[in-house]
Amino acid sequence: MISKEKKYQNQEDLNQFKETEKLFRNENIDLIDKIESFGKYATRQSIAKFLTKYELFQKIIGVNGSIIECGVLHGNGLLTWAKLSSIFEPVNHTRKVVGFDTFEGFPSIHGNDDETGISGNLKIGGMKGSSFNEIVDAIKVYDINRAINQIPKVELVQGDLCQTAEKYIEENPHTVISLLYLDLDLYEPTKKALEIFVPHMPKGAIIAFDELNAKTFPGETKAVDEVLGIKNLEIKRFFFDPYVSYVVIG
Repeated sequence: MISKEKKYQNQEDLNQFKETEKLFRNENIDLIDKIESFGKYATRQSIAKFLTKYELFQKIIGVNGSIIECGVLHGNGLLTWAKLSSIFEPVNHTRKVVGFDTFEGFPSIHGNDDETGISGNLKIGGMKGSSFNEIVDAIKVYDINRAINQIPKVELVQGDLCQTAEKYIEENPHTVISLLYLDLDLYEPTKKALEIFVPHMPKGAIIAFDELNAKTFPGETKAVDEVLGIKNLEIKRFFFDPYVSYVVIG
């Protein structure tokens, strides 16, 4: 069983994860049929997370600019943004989906992270997800039947965001950002992402936070407060998702 870090799940939640995996593995239907039946196998929490991304996308569909996802993990969010764009705006080839990740887990841990953070992943190499090549393969599959697939839609930027973010903007000075999705968990890269990317966001664009006000990863809140000032922000959330919150640039 692929391990999930226990946050606030009770034993029933953990049992459901185990039984869901057993159901998926043991049912005697083709794998593609299982994938297409995602509502049958996906947990309530996973579907809620997908709906959160759907709602965020609907809020920025009329805003010009690319989607920057900071923290790719297994590529679920990255490919969700890309597929939502393909569904709702198939000819909008200027809206890129750009994912930043080390693809090797956390490169370092700052004192603002582990001094009070309680996540077991606060360590070098923590939160390592799929490999760079595995995400590239997923993008290639996505591109097979995408409209205007001769123009790249999804980009990956590998490495420590504290070094790669500024370089990306220098090499792509035309960049306008409609959605900045922060799922870095840590203080230093979150702070750098805000410093580098927010100046490229127009009114109506959205900054989304995955771990704001989360004791597991306190560094994100610290970075947001230092760069933007919590008291200056109207922080909104969705009633069905306990973690994700967002700010609309005004």
